[in-house]
Amino acid sequence: MILRKWRQPLQVYVDHQVGDRALHEQLIDAHLQQLAQITGHRIQRVGAKADANVELLLLRQQDLVPVWQSRTDGERIPQGTLCLARIWTRDGEIRRALVAIPVDQASLHGKLVSCIVEELTQILGLPNDSERVFPSIFNDRSTDQLLSGLDLILLKLLYDPRLQPGMGVEQVRGIGKGVVDELARSGVIANAARQVRTGELYRLLGYR
Repeated sequence: MILRKWRQPLQVYVDHQVGDRALHEQLIDAHLQQLAQITGHRIQRVGAKADANVELLLLRQQDLVPVWQSRTDGERIPQGTLCLARIWTRDGEIRRALVAIPVDQASLHGKLVSCIVEELTQILGLPNDSERVFPSIFNDRSTDQLLSGLDLILLKLLYDPRLQPGMGVEQVRGIGKGVVDELARSGVIANAARQVRTGELYRLLGYR
């Protein structure tokens, strides 16, 4: 197991195959802005697929399987999966990512915002869900739709420049402890829950 993260800026192209484009782009832009602020990494939306290294598909449920498989060389979708994300890496460096959200199905279950937030966050290098992190968008038992204070801390830890793609568990553990200590001393950990709520998505959804 090695650390996975981006070195190059994220250039996100939205392939919009459904209605409500303005609303969806407002939600996406608000979340990308917060991710960039938290990590200090350059993340932006681009208007052309040729300029992108992240493709976000907003489509209908009936189109999900054929479109996903056409972009992943036939990769099968696990049973019961609502929204999908995949990253391509080399030596721990994330080079490309794909996200697919069936907007009609996600909206039906009240999960559209959750899908946008969770999948776009996970492609930064935290792809696995775990019940050991709570409250967090990475915990399926958590009711959080938006980033939590713990998520903010995890993202800051991951994108600290001392942690490099390809590092092994022991390297990450050794360096990471020092980073966490610094975050604690600077007040980031104590204020994380308050700080994360300054994100634009919190304002748009009336959570602050």
